[in-house]
Amino acid sequence: MDSNAWDRVVDVVVVGSGAGGLTAALTAAVDGAEVEVLEKADLLGGTSAWSGGMPWVPRNSHMGEVDATDSREEALEYINGLTEQRAHDPSLIERFVDEAAGAIDFVESHSALRLTVTHAWSDYFADRPGGKLAGRSLEPLPFDSPAVLGEWHDKVRDSPHIPRLTQDEMAALGSQRALPVDETGKVPASAEELMTRRERDQIRVMGPALISGIVRGLVDHGVTLTTGTPVTSLVVEDGAVVGVVADEHGTSVRIGARRGVVLASGGFEWNKDLVLAYLGSPHKLPLSPPTNVGDGLVMGLEIGAAVGNMSNAVAFPATYDEHSTYEGAPIGNLATPRNDPGVVGLNKHGRRFVNEGITYMDIAKVHGTYDPLTATYPNEGPGWWVFDESVRARYIISDFVPGAPTPSWVKTADTLEGLAAEMGLDPAVLVEEVERFNGHVEAGVDPDFHRGEIWWEGYQTKGPQPGKHLAKVETGPFYALKMYDGILGTVGGLRTDADARVLRQRGGVVDGLYAVGNVAAGIFGQVYPGGGSTLGPGITFGHLAGRHAAAREDAPALREAATA
Repeated sequence: MDSNAWDRVVDVVVVGSGAGGLTAALTAAVDGAEVEVLEKADLLGGTSAWSGGMPWVPRNSHMGEVDATDSREEALEYINGLTEQRAHDPSLIERFVDEAAGAIDFVESHSALRLTVTHAWSDYFADRPGGKLAGRSLEPLPFDSPAVLGEWHDKVRDSPHIPRLTQDEMAALGSQRALPVDETGKVPASAEELMTRRERDQIRVMGPALISGIVRGLVDHGVTLTTGTPVTSLVVEDGAVVGVVADEHGTSVRIGARRGVVLASGGFEWNKDLVLAYLGSPHKLPLSPPTNVGDGLVMGLEIGAAVGNMSNAVAFPATYDEHSTYEGAPIGNLATPRNDPGVVGLNKHGRRFVNEGITYMDIAKVHGTYDPLTATYPNEGPGWWVFDESVRARYIISDFVPGAPTPSWVKTADTLEGLAAEMGLDPAVLVEEVERFNGHVEAGVDPDFHRGEIWWEGYQTKGPQPGKHLAKVETGPFYALKMYDGILGTVGGLRTDADARVLRQRGGVVDGLYAVGNVAAGIFGQVYPGGGSTLGPGITFGHLAGRHAAAREDAPALREAATA
């Protein structure tokens, strides 16, 4: 191809700006490559910036902060015990365990990101062989974005889902413990004072802090960051990807990539057709940036890429106040009272169908249960969270605030029979289910769904206790919130090898093409081992992709362009 056909040429093009893509860009730049990041949205960060910002990293160098140890054998025993041979390529799990700690150290060494162990977060199944009570989940230290990022501060997303508190600060509030020392070296007077100060000073935490720290590293290493520029197609020459076509503020541009293109464009949860095709349900509520419509997946499919893990997503049972929007799209709320001991989870028919306290990922699996007797999916959302006045007094969910009038999107009544009428359910069914639950509370055991017996219910308190996780629903008024099957991000996508190179459906690799983050097939199959189980692999394989791409020879089709 004539080099003049390109509007510009760089060594590596990264499509998307989540943690995985930015890590690929950082690594390639440190290794000497000329890199450009193309972000579809006007702001950097993607789904990572909306997240808790907590990568799950076995054997990481911070584990000593909580006197924890880890080994390759323990990590693999734990992960493989959960996947039950459902991971599409077990060798990628080994690659992750071997490389994750080094990838994290690399990012911290070449950017402004600083991580620490989340003291209150254990593995999600820490009671399983190889599980850890603490140490594998990391989170960013609070980040002074205006001071460190300067003019780039306003180019990074904040999250509509999270307060300006760290994971450990939120855990302290939840267990009614004193807040830990903050970034000023003092114990805050209150959570409200701390959040107000951080909002005023634009101190970032969690996902926004994660992205902000890496962005500083990219700027320092000369990476070009281009926003508002969706990539529309890949340019292929002789079977190799040599560049992209992008819409740059209304103008179609061709950008050559001498050494490779890294797809890091997120999942497909906002694409209803793809969700129905691969997740098999029309009843999903996206909880991520609305730009996640499967661009990278579709571009990969167009050139014969293989896919894997397509039926899985990082799910979260969410609420929706029926009026909030963000970036022009409806935005659900991650805040629910579901882990409160006095909350009953019901399906759309009013029947209790799940242990309300299991991991957010696992509730979605129960949503998809098929009943062959009725030939229906009785648990498909929206279902209901039902609770009484004592629970209401403990939670703030959008404009559903203690002491304030009950908003119209929340169902309420003085009696259970009246609440059933508001919900459109048979009153006898609702009363029966709540009375049965209350009977389990009196007995101190839940034989139906084993509330209080699953590790996740007590993951911040070193294990579950049945009596602590069961409380009666008995004091009116009573309330019901709709339970939506939310998706934080799909984790099915393009299959890759140990260096994040995209594989072909008919065998071999797509030369010059890499995929990381949620556009790549998730390595853990249908499970989620701990907090940050997408960010950890995303950063790890982003690092591997950047390293591999930077070391490649220039594509033959672009060798003239390299010296033009």
